[in-house]
Amino acid sequence: MMLIAALALIQAQPAAAAAPSVSKQAPLLHDSRGRPVMTVEINGKGPFPMVIDTAAQTSLMSRSLAEELALKPLAGGIAVEGATGAGQSRLYPVERIANPLIDARQVALVELANGGVTDARGIIGMEHFTGRKLVIDRSAQRIAAEPSAAAGPGFITIAGHADDRGFVEIPLTLDGVRIPALIDTGAGVTIANAAAFRLLGWAENDPRLSDGGEIRGASATGRKIRIARIGKLSIGQIALSNVPVMISGDDDPRPSIILGDDLLNLFPGYGVDFPRAELQIKVPQGAR
Repeated sequence: MMLIAALALIQAQPAAAAAPSVSKQAPLLHDSRGRPVMTVEINGKGPFPMVIDTAAQTSLMSRSLAEELALKPLAGGIAVEGATGAGQSRLYPVERIANPLIDARQVALVELANGGVTDARGIIGMEHFTGRKLVIDRSAQRIAAEPSAAAGPGFITIAGHADDRGFVEIPLTLDGVRIPALIDTGAGVTIANAAAFRLLGWAENDPRLSDGGEIRGASATGRKIRIARIGKLSIGQIALSNVPVMISGDDDPRPSIILGDDLLNLFPGYGVDFPRAELQIKVPQGAR
């Protein structure tokens, strides 16, 4: 659930970034907040669990992991902007990060400033997958990188578009109002901005809103949130009732939503096809 305001990789050569002709897969795990996780080896050590984040431009590692691997930060730093704010982070040089899905050499991983955001050891960004389809199959407990292609049997397709960072946005319909939603597997919950709720006709002091506490992202800055319940939320032809949605009070005048794992994990699986800008949802057997 983050993006990098400035990207400073050192001779990044992600061998798996090019679209493959065959599917590659690895076991699917989850962190304590339901985010998808896979393990990687770094500099030949590990494996270490890392969150898969479809809204992260590049990969990050926790400070504790950098210390465990005896990595020295590069001079300077990098600006990190997340859903809850911005901050500065260090860069750690890594000789190799690899698993069955990715193999990148001579890269710099950004320090995960808020180590408490996950019990995993870092985040895998989409620099490794933008030319492919990333499949999270919860029913088969696998995560796969596949060639971009139309959805197969048992999946339905929600067509979207790529934003200016290459991430996939799809339309959600909240109580009859269509609002663009960023597919964000790094977000444990679905979050709408204040402009989205103004579009729905909710007032700032609406009695239906309740206190949601504070949410923190990769940048370690926090933001107060509130909770609303949506009578009907539709993802394509899939309709959900009485859905809790978090509201983040940012200043962006454009209505927007972050589609998080609380809703994505309702399905047996899904694929994010970056070249086709589609969310392909696996539906339960026998579902209409």
